[in-house]
Amino acid sequence: MGKKFFIQTYGCQMNLYDEGIIKEILNQEGYAPAEKEEEASLLLVLTCSVRKHAETRALGFISSLRRLKYKDPKKKIGVLGCLATALGEKLFSYGVDFILGPDEYKELPRVLKDSGCPIRHQGFPGETYQDILPRTEGIKAFLSIIRGCNNFCSYCIVPYVRGQERSKDFLAVIKEAEILVGAGVKEITLLGQNVLGYKSNGFTFLDILKELNKIDGLKRIRFLTSHPRDLSFPLIEEMAKLISAGKLCPEFHLPLQSGSNKILSLMRRGYTREEYQKKINYLRSLIPDVAITTDLMVGFPAEREEDFQETMALVEDIRFDFAYMFKYSERPNTKASEIEPKVAEEVKKQRLTHLIEVQNQITKERNEEMVGKVFEVLVEDRIGEEFRGKTRSGKMIIIKKPALILGEVYLVKIVRLNGWTPVGQIIDNQMEDL
Repeated sequence: MGKKFFIQTYGCQMNLYDEGIIKEILNQEGYAPAEKEEEASLLLVLTCSVRKHAETRALGFISSLRRLKYKDPKKKIGVLGCLATALGEKLFSYGVDFILGPDEYKELPRVLKDSGCPIRHQGFPGETYQDILPRTEGIKAFLSIIRGCNNFCSYCIVPYVRGQERSKDFLAVIKEAEILVGAGVKEITLLGQNVLGYKSNGFTFLDILKELNKIDGLKRIRFLTSHPRDLSFPLIEEMAKLISAGKLCPEFHLPLQSGSNKILSLMRRGYTREEYQKKINYLRSLIPDVAITTDLMVGFPAEREEDFQETMALVEDIRFDFAYMFKYSERPNTKASEIEPKVAEEVKKQRLTHLIEVQNQITKERNEEMVGKVFEVLVEDRIGEEFRGKTRSGKMIIIKKPALILGEVYLVKIVRLNGWTPVGQIIDNQMEDL
């Protein structure tokens, strides 16, 4: 029957990429993936601790694995990722056999041979995993170029659990991209807590974009995430040129967090609402079809009603294409946990509900503007008789017929919305109608 593992992953795209690293390490050790946790001798939980909700879900799942351990004591349970660093030895009370932080995955082979319960907290030794290539299937892939974060925003636990910034070697990034494209990948999304902070032997993030643009067979390049402070006007100009060249997608995820200068200062974000808006305006002036998405947080300590209204005013003025919206979640050891006064939970809920209602309406209206227009759509997957794909600006499109080829780009005319998702039809004569 052989050795089998089951992995449950929580959190961001970086964790999904790390899941691929872990799977490759286990594959080299002779482990095969199991579809259900009951079938596995090795149970892994890859965790996130950015928000309390993600932490609570992970701990709930870890607790549920005890029943399997009770039935078969030979099974091993491992907790990996940010929560392993944040909670450390406390996790042993959940019946866990071992814990490994985000930079310790290469220790898996040694840990699996150890009958004890090793804990390894060696700080952040600069691991980038550039010698391990996660296996990929399909036409899209993530590619991590930088790990950790140097920003120390007052609400964020990332620098404490993932360490400070360290960039993957430039040539290793390009080689990984070439291997992915050789395996059939058509779209690569570059990953990092702040991709704009990439620096390696004199190379920058812009150098990566320029080099990837030369790879034959690669159709689209995306990236997550950018810190608004580091998006300079000269960089916007250079990226606009690459977008015009065709492969770099006109899509920017720029977390605003708050529209109040007072709150932005308390958050240690390093920009004002005015500076943020100037960059958005410049992006839209150079790249008319650009899509802007963001993160928004309500209920940060000391946020008054007038601060929240400043956020709402900026949201309605900028009109983001999409937003991830959250209540403030206090994280241990962060500076924000010391800020007073706290915002009542009920007030947080009310503000979040209002924000979601307004932004969701804006998202729908932005998508309604697409109706009647023609877009290049890269077909990504098929569900039943429906095909799904994205425009260059990252909008998901449903195409009901005819049969299409995954990984190909088609000209699609948007005919209506299904909820807020655009529904399109293929233009018969592709070249003429373009």
